[in-house]
Amino acid sequence: MKGRHQLAALEPMVLGPLHDMKPEDWHRAPKGKWSVAQIVSHLAKGVDLSSTVLEQRKETFGMLRRSSPGQSVLRHLTLTLGRIPPMWKSPASSVPDDKPDAEEASAQFRMGVERFTSIIKSWPATRQLEVFVKHPVLGDLNVHEWIRFHFVHARHHSKQIAERLKRAKKAPS
Repeated sequence: MKGRHQLAALEPMVLGPLHDMKPEDWHRAPKGKWSVAQIVSHLAKGVDLSSTVLEQRKETFGMLRRSSPGQSVLRHLTLTLGRIPPMWKSPASSVPDDKPDAEEASAQFRMGVERFTSIIKSWPATRQLEVFVKHPVLGDLNVHEWIRFHFVHARHHSKQIAERLKRAKKAPS
């Protein structure tokens, strides 16, 4: 049940604060930092890719978790403490373009979340624990671990989004 609540919180957490955002503010960012559009694109790429690969592996049976001891420790700490370590670098597959289309990124994020929602509703509970997809730092994660990761990851970036929105309100139009 916890996974369903975290999954339901993703869209309001990431996209909810952006409803009244001016189009020009989507691409404003502090020097050397990502814009709101880039943050949403980054989150969208991650949730879309992990949910897509999980769906592709739906009929793969006999999977075993492939993780090093270090990945197991990092997985446990990240998912239990709910924090993204500051030294992490984004994998190339989730690095956003310089100026991503905000509507496309938002739609991709919604589709990935919807795919996870479908998985939770349609897959048997045991199956959700038996199918793994590799995270570049944490090793293999099952459906519930991916949902927890995306919740923690979105919460991490939602603080950055809030900061960008605050700066946008102060910026001259």
